[in-house]
Amino acid sequence: MVVGLVIRKKAVPNLIGMVLPFDMFFISRASILLLLLLSTLSTTVWSEDWIYKLHEGENLTLVKERFLKPEFTAWQLQVYNSIEKDREIPVGTEIRVPIDWMRDQLAGVEVSYVYGGVFILRRGDEAENEALKGDILKAGDRIKTAERSAASLRFADQSVLLIGESSEVVFDALSSYQGIGMLDTRIRLQRGRVENRITPFSRPESRYEIHTPAAVTVVRGTDFRVSSDLADDVTRSEVTEGEVRVTAQGRSVFVTQGEGTRVVSGEAPAEPRRLLPAPDMTELDLTRVDGGLLLEWPGLSDAVSYRYQLKDRDQVLVAIGISQAPYVELPLQPAGEYHLLLRGIDELGLEGMEGETLFHLHLQKVVEIKPSSAPVATTQLMPPKFSPHGIWFQWSAVADAWGYRFLFARDPGLSDLLFERLSFDTGFEMGYPGPGRYFVAVEALAENDAEKKWLSNSYVIDIPVR
Repeated sequence: MVVGLVIRKKAVPNLIGMVLPFDMFFISRASILLLLLLSTLSTTVWSEDWIYKLHEGENLTLVKERFLKPEFTAWQLQVYNSIEKDREIPVGTEIRVPIDWMRDQLAGVEVSYVYGGVFILRRGDEAENEALKGDILKAGDRIKTAERSAASLRFADQSVLLIGESSEVVFDALSSYQGIGMLDTRIRLQRGRVENRITPFSRPESRYEIHTPAAVTVVRGTDFRVSSDLADDVTRSEVTEGEVRVTAQGRSVFVTQGEGTRVVSGEAPAEPRRLLPAPDMTELDLTRVDGGLLLEWPGLSDAVSYRYQLKDRDQVLVAIGISQAPYVELPLQPAGEYHLLLRGIDELGLEGMEGETLFHLHLQKVVEIKPSSAPVATTQLMPPKFSPHGIWFQWSAVADAWGYRFLFARDPGLSDLLFERLSFDTGFEMGYPGPGRYFVAVEALAENDAEKKWLSNSYVIDIPVR
């Protein structure tokens, strides 16, 4: 069941320029309304309704003067809403206004950037097109993201909407009204996840709503997230700043900063609960692994998984995803400045407060040197891992070896040794040497046979000036 769907389709009578015969004024008001509607069926067009709630001291004449194009009248608005007495409309009455009657109604929203597969379906079109930076979305348009994909949108008032992976969003209303500073944005989240950073409204009539199959979330300037999971028919709302109202099945709850709630389809919203705290980003550990980067952080005791976002210095996404453990291996990135955003996810699927850290990536080039001849048995030296404390070396065990000799040299032949170590383990960490090019390998030593040595594969390491 769809809850709180605001946009509605309705036949709009074309009442412009109609002249009533004189004797019609002697007919009852109800008859006039009926005749007017019947007489215009042949010239009907289809439009969407914008809903406006009357405030104290307002009437249809005032609504017409503020919102309607010059060719439309308060009387037409009265007919459209089947209202008999304009001066006796109760405060809070919802007035339906056809979008086509309103002035300056389409504001549009701009695509700031796309990451991965993002597609737009325009209102009235059947084919999807790839979304591009700078595209403008209008009311009735639809945007979709694939797995591990995202899009960032910017509104006219500089509010930001981030659409997460595997999501589908429909813009039911994107309206702004020149001269009065009023905005009306209504978004239908069919599936997936959106994050919102809303500029506080300057007018009380403004609104920003997100509708899902299970609930409606209404805000007035805040940072919050909404997700709609079709698999379990659950909507989740999390607030990181400000307050939102979540409504379902005729019941509303207010969710404030640091809280979240979830709504199961067909049920009222659950009582808000505290979100998980932000992970400790001061203990982030960055190491180089084969073909990528390993990011590790202290885990949260109540987190069952973690959502991460990696952005470059221009705040453009370069990697996103969910990790089941407090670490993630990412593709190798170019050297530069990066922002990591991280939050824990609890057992209800609510995502916690977000931690963020800035780090600089300095690449240390690692190139494997293949041995000249394949040994009968050998240990396998793993790609070195770099950390702020030094370099970690690890190698595989050999069944017949009683020990291992680690070799660290200036030349490929390993004759100009700078460091060697006899070890009974299969790994150790050494401090950073000075800048330069180095060559490393490991020998496996055979039991009771000094002549039986198996040399591992080798690596060359370039250490830049730190």
